[in-house]
Amino acid sequence: MAKIPDKIETWQMTEAGKLARASLDVPELQAGEVLVEIAGCGVCHTDLGYFYEGVPTVTKPPLTLGHEISGRVIAGDGNWVGKEVIIPAVMPCNNCPICASGRGNRCLAQKMPGNSMGIYG
Repeated sequence: MAKIPDKIETWQMTEAGKLARASLDVPELQAGEVLVEIAGCGVCHTDLGYFYEGVPTVTKPPLTLGHEISGRVIAGDGNWVGKEVIIPAVMPCNNCPICASGRGNRCLAQKMPGNSMGIYG
């Protein structure tokens, strides 16, 4: 099992066209949350638009780009620790009528890691 790090090492977009290495505190996990050690993360056309073209982001920089993520759960809910996971590129709210109808892919309140979910991506 992976050791829980003291810091998260990442590259963050500080503004369009600029990256800076960052060392972030590991967040305190809340109920229902897990910490994932990243095995791989894709950077897609959305991320490239933010970086190269200055497309506006939901969260103001600095932010960690990349929202196509896979890894292993290293902390949190004991039922998940040790499991390999894929984090959805876009996550529905699971609280609206659209999500309740089973159409989370159409949710109007979707969040995207690396843009609308705070500094941790």
